[in-house]
Amino acid sequence: MDSINSSFDEQNPVLTPDGKRMYFVRSGHPRNEGGVIDRGDIWYSDKTETGWSVAKHGGSTINHTGLNGIVGFSADGERIYLLNYKDSQGYIHKGIAMAEWVKDHWSVPQPVDIRYFENFSEYISGTISPDEKVMILSYKSYDTYGNEDLYVTFKESNGSWTPPENMGVDLNTLGEEWAPYLAPDLKTLYFSSNGFGGQGGRDLFVSQRKDGTWKDWTDPVNLGSEVNTAGMELGYNIPKLGELAYFSSTQNSEGFGDIFGFPLNKTEKVLQEIVSKTEAPISQVTTTKTPEKPVVVMTMQVLDIRNDKPVNGLVKLNFGEKEVEVNTADLDSPDKKFLVTIEEGLEVNVEIETDGFLKYKETFVASAKPLQGDIEAKAVEGFRLTPREVGTKIQIPNVLFNEGTSSFADAKTTETQLSVLIELMKNNPDLEIRLEGHTDNRGNPKLLKELSLDRVNAVKDYLVEKGISGKRIETVGFGGEKPVGQNSTDSGREKNRRVEFIIIK
Repeated sequence: MDSINSSFDEQNPVLTPDGKRMYFVRSGHPRNEGGVIDRGDIWYSDKTETGWSVAKHGGSTINHTGLNGIVGFSADGERIYLLNYKDSQGYIHKGIAMAEWVKDHWSVPQPVDIRYFENFSEYISGTISPDEKVMILSYKSYDTYGNEDLYVTFKESNGSWTPPENMGVDLNTLGEEWAPYLAPDLKTLYFSSNGFGGQGGRDLFVSQRKDGTWKDWTDPVNLGSEVNTAGMELGYNIPKLGELAYFSSTQNSEGFGDIFGFPLNKTEKVLQEIVSKTEAPISQVTTTKTPEKPVVVMTMQVLDIRNDKPVNGLVKLNFGEKEVEVNTADLDSPDKKFLVTIEEGLEVNVEIETDGFLKYKETFVASAKPLQGDIEAKAVEGFRLTPREVGTKIQIPNVLFNEGTSSFADAKTTETQLSVLIELMKNNPDLEIRLEGHTDNRGNPKLLKELSLDRVNAVKDYLVEKGISGKRIETVGFGGEKPVGQNSTDSGREKNRRVEFIIIK
C-alpha cells in the first residue's frame, strides 16, 4: 500500500462499510495532535480508480494527544466509534466514544456509557457489529488472565452497554490478545495474539463462536505464514468490495507498521457478501486546503538543578489548544530527552511534578529550527528542578551589584534571574528559604559582612515587591568567610562574589 505507508508507523486499518475509505492509526508523525511523541492519531485514505489516495490526517475533532483509534462504524457509515475520548475541558479519558457524520465532517465525540468499564492498560482496541449491538474490546481489567484480554459488551434498550465480560480461555491467554475484528455474521472473530505460538511476535488468528454465550469458541486457527511473519500483525479487516482483506505488519520495517492487502479466501468472500448488505455510505469529504503554519521540533529534558543529571517526572505542556503529557520515566534513552512538535511562535506553558522535587512551572515561546525533511532540533530546552530537601543550596547566577554598594548593576539581568526563584516560590507556597550573601576577601572583613547582608536584603526586598511574603525569607551575610574559589585570582574572586538560597522548610 505504497500511497498509504510511510516512514512512520501505520497500524490497524478499519474500512468504512462501503469499502471506499480506509481509516488507520499513524504514530510518530509531526502532524499528529501530540507531535512526534503522540502514540497515534487517526488518518484516512480514499479508494480511487487508480488505487488508494495519499493519506490525510483525520482532524482534531476525532483526534487528541493520547492514543486514538477506530472501533468501527454503523451499517450506514453515519456513526464512527472511537477509542478513548477528550471531554469539553480537554481531559482525555479511557473508553469508547461515538461521533456522527454531519454534512462533511464528524461531530464532537460523545462518550459511550459502558457500565463498570475499567482499563488498567495503556492499550485498547475493539470492534463493533454493524447493527451496533455487540462490541468486543481488548484491554486489561480485574479478571484478565494475563495482559490484554478480549471482552464482550452488549447494547441495552436504554442506550447504555452491559458490563464487559471476559470471553474466556478459548480466546484469551496469559499473553496479549489485541485488535479484534468481528465479521458481519457475528460468529467469525479475527484477532492478534502472542499467546498461541506462531510465526513471530503477534500473529493473526480466526475463531468461530459455537453458541450464544460468547464464551465458547473453536480453537483459534493461525492464518498461516503467507499472512503472519516474524513481525507483528494486527487489525485484519474485510471490506465490502474488492479481492483483498487488509491488515498491518511490522515485517521488514524496523519495528514500524505498514498496511498490507491479502487475497480473500472462499470463506472470507462469503463474509464479504454479508458486508455488502449495508445501507448507503457516508458522503465524501470535501476539504479546502489551508496554508500550513511553520512547525518547530524542540528537544526537551528534565534535569536536577544541582548536577544537570536527568530526572524522572510528569511533564505537562499546554500550547494552542493542545495538551501533551510525557512521563520521562517511560523513556528508554538514558538522557531522557524527548521531542515535541509545536507551531512556531506559540506560547508554551510547562508544569512538571515529581517526587522529591519542588513543583516546576515555566512559560516560553516555541522557537527552534523549522521542521524541514529530517526531524532536527536547534537546541535542548532544559527544565531544571530543585530538590525538595531542607539544606539544599542553589546559587542564583548573574545577580550583580555596583561596586561597594547593594544596588543592582544590571536590572534586566537581575529581573530575569530572580524571576525563576519567584516562580518557584509561587508554585510552592509552603517553601521557605534563607538568602546567603558572599563577597571576596578584599577589604575590611566587618564591612564585607555588612555589605553581603545589605545585598541579600536587597534581593529579599525585590522578592517581597513581587508578591512573596517576607516571612518566608531569612537573610544572612557571610562576607568573605566562605570562599568557593581562590581569592588570589580574578576568576576565583568572581566565584566567591555570589548570592545563594538554602531551603529551610
